[in-house]
Amino acid sequence: MGKQMRTYEGMFLVDPTDDFEQACQPVREVLERAEAEIITIKPWDERRLAYKIKGRKRGLYILTYFRAKPEKIAPLQYEIQINERLLRALILLAEHVTEEQMHADTPATLAAKAQQEVQEQAEPQDEEQTQQQEPTEEQQDELTEQQEVDEQLSTQPEGAAESAQEEEPGQEEKPKQEEGPKQQE
Repeated sequence: MGKQMRTYEGMFLVDPTDDFEQACQPVREVLERAEAEIITIKPWDERRLAYKIKGRKRGLYILTYFRAKPEKIAPLQYEIQINERLLRALILLAEHVTEEQMHADTPATLAAKAQQEVQEQAEPQDEEQTQQQEPTEEQQDELTEQQEVDEQLSTQPEGAAESAQEEEPGQEEKPKQEEGPKQQE
């Protein structure tokens, strides 16, 4: 006669990858072989390890809640130990944990939500900055006038440009010739 299924919490340490589904695949496989019913599986956090475990310096912690028969836990732990893709695991009885707590956010999911919010807030600001960078009609007119003046100056002969500058008041003062002492006649 089989015993009733109990609720367990499992913290698995695996190789970190960019794809969470790929990273948690070994966890899903061992739980399926133990005939466990997965309640939730989510990333806890990716961290640098204090020491190398199976040659790895970093690891992704995966938090799972599942239901399984108590007699399946010992074979499950043995399979975890011999599995190359699972670095470590800790399985605890979790009868005291509520459904709400099981589905609560983890540090990794909170960080992902915060990052998504930041990106969503940054997108409208980027659009506003792009609109602000476009010149107004007045600025465009001033720019066009300046370009026309520059073209006129560049097409005039060199002497004409210099004489035009000399005629404008306030530009450069001509050096005054020093007068010598007046001679008496």
